[in-house]
Amino acid sequence: MASKFILYLSVEGVLVPQERHLPTRVSNRPLADTPHAIRLDAMLSERASVNIVINSAWVPVSGFRGVLNMLPAALRLRVIGATVPGNRLLRHYRADAVSKSTWLSSDVNRRDPEQLAVLDSDSRNVPVPLRDRAVVVSEGLWAATHDDWSRLRHMLACDE
Repeated sequence: MASKFILYLSVEGVLVPQERHLPTRVSNRPLADTPHAIRLDAMLSERASVNIVINSAWVPVSGFRGVLNMLPAALRLRVIGATVPGNRLLRHYRADAVSKSTWLSSDVNRRDPEQLAVLDSDSRNVPVPLRDRAVVVSEGLWAATHDDWSRLRHMLACDE
């Protein structure tokens, strides 16, 4: 059965600053204390039907659990998976040969959500057919404008 509403969430560039090179492992420290993570959690707490799928280039490198454990506990509880395999034993997997946009498109086709929103830091990571359902925060969620937050709130409200 398809999930009713999925928020496709990029971690790098949205919740934490984008790095030039992928880390070999991610920090085990949750992002719970950051104001933007708290604000996102508060916004999602108003929408019980929203699940999260992680769309992150860090998953194949650091593992799904490694990236999941970075998220605040309330966000972690909403995560139902990732757009790309995350077994650290498969580091030879050529994740860099496939774009986040391709992962996202494939995952949307596979999960077939009734509603979706995408939160990313780079429009190149969002397939063209999904761009009207995306909020792109190029400077990170910590620098998101009032309009960015309003657009995300409006998209999430579409499930009500």
